Amino acid sequence: MNIKEAEQLIGKLKGVISCRIKLDRKNNVEEIHILSNTVREPKQISRDVQSTLTSEYGIDVDYKKISIAQIDEEITSVNNFRLKFSTVEYSITGKKATIKVILHKDGKYYEGEVTGVQTSYNSEKMIASATLKAVENFLGTEDMFIAEDVKIISMMNREVIVTAIIFLNDSDEQFFTGCASVNRDRKEAIVKSTLDSINRKIIRYSNEN
Repeated sequence: MNIKEAEQLIGKLKGVISCRIKLDRKNNVEEIHILSNTVREPKQISRDVQSTLTSEYGIDVDYKKISIAQIDEEITSVNNFRLKFSTVEYSITGKKATIKVILHKDGKYYEGEVTGVQTSYNSEKMIASATLKAVENFLGTEDMFIAEDVKIISMMNREVIVTAIIFLNDSDEQFFTGCASVNRDRKEAIVKSTLDSINRKIIRYSNEN
């Protein structure tokens, strides 16, 4: 099975935004990560993925290996999806900074890392970018979200982080925003602000049929 070809084929299924297939050491399907909209139920998409792989490649994939995250451009309430903050790791070498953000959900951890020029503003934006990479690691996709801007504002004598995110799909760009107050650490607040913009849009994550 040609992985890229299979991913593109599944990506054409109704409701699917992106697909990533992971193989084990024996080249058997280990995981299939699907990012979809809310046009169809996860069970329907999962069955279509199974049927496609069976008909095109003669491969029978257990539904438990198919994980589906759904993103809704309209809804603004949080349902049963939420990645949570774990830690931010920050290191500086010369003029470059490397930032790693670690998130967790249901006992599993997901990392995102970026390296760039060390400036006050750029470092804040890199934290948001590293957060988005960790989200993409969880979703099994790449280049889906872009950190556009990070602002620090004052409200009631407290610092509040506002993050602007661009979500890219096949047809257009969606503008998301999130916010979080600074309680102890500004870096943590940037991560939480970024997650706030994403968690309100990704409304369901499922690998159950």
